[in-house]
Order: sequence, then C-alpha cells, then structure tokens
Amino acid sequence: MHEIKIIKANKRHREFLIRANNEINNINYTKNSQFKENLDKDYFCNNPKFNCIIAEIDNIPVGMILYSYFYWANDGEILWISQMYVEEEYRKYGIFFKLIEKLKQENTDIKIVSCATGNENLRMQKILKYYHAHEIDLKFYYKEVYR
Repeated sequence: MHEIKIIKANKRHREFLIRANNEINNINYTKNSQFKENLDKDYFCNNPKFNCIIAEIDNIPVGMILYSYFYWANDGEILWISQMYVEEEYRKYGIFFKLIEKLKQENTDIKIVSCATGNENLRMQKILKYYHAHEIDLKFYYKEVYR
C-alpha cells in the first residue's frame, strides 16, 4: 500500500465528492440531494459553507470527511460531520483513522463532535461506537424552504 495523503478537497476532487455523496445517500435511503448542483457555489467559492478533507493514495481520492460548525446553546461550538466515506476497496487500510486524526489536528479547540447516520448504516454506527460516541435521544427534522 502506498502512502496515504490527507489534504483539503479541491476542484479536481469534484467528481469523487459527488460519487461519495451518492453512495452515502444510497446507504441511508436519502433522496433529493442538491449536493451536485450546490457544490461549486457552496464549497468551490470565496466563502465556503463547509470544509472537506480528502484521503489520497497515488493522487487518487479514496476517502473524505465533509464537515462544518454550528453553535449549540448547551455545549458551545460543535463540529458537525455531515459525511464520511472511504471507497470500499480501500477500507481496512487505516484511511478513516488518518482522516479522523487530521480532523482532530485541525480542530484542537472543539470539545464536541456530532453527526447523524441512517438506521440502516450499521457500518457507520459501529465506527461511531468505536470512537465512544453516544447515541442521543433526539429526533432530527428538516423542512425545505421554498422561495
């Protein structure tokens, strides 16, 4: 196995990010994603709305973590992991752990990390438990805003 390099996502990772998003949506049975349509204006712009780190092997993207921040009154600033993904053929090579380590290095002042996963995504639930994440009893709701 060659060296795993963790870098900030750039425009040459666009198709990988879209493919990863589609894979995650398929696992979680998520529909109506606007990620592909919004990627350029929301990330590849002067004021990105989220952050993304990529794992590369031989300059080929094989994994990613997409994240942002929000404020929770009880805890302060929270790092929200929107998506985590490693290509199936590259799993069990430590790529995910390197991505998490980079995330920790870049966010030393963050005390709480949060994310959500679908009930069917048992793989991610296992990973979250490995990191001693606690399942909380909250329901998440969303509503599309029409203009």
